[in-house]
Amino acid sequence: MSLLSWLKNWKVLNELWNVLEPFIINLAEKNVPKYIRKLYENLAKVAQPALDSLKKLKEKIKTSPNALDDYCFNQGVNAIETFANYLLTVVADLRK
Repeated sequence: MSLLSWLKNWKVLNELWNVLEPFIINLAEKNVPKYIRKLYENLAKVAQPALDSLKKLKEKIKTSPNALDDYCFNQGVNAIETFANYLLTVVADLRK
């Protein structure tokens, strides 16, 4: 393939992309939010039971404090904090 024919094909492909790009972006703008919402739902399914348990344990500690419940509560909060910090580092790496 000669350089001239290659450049001609490149020009055609570039023009084709310029025509198709707005449609592809429009399609992505319509569909991506559904997948992001599904991601939020999946994260909530995993995290919410742990958060609910910790809230119940916190209320129990207020009414009848004991060392074991306090220890379990602190371990649970630390685990969630550690995971949240991990997610923040992953997000920072993804944004680089």
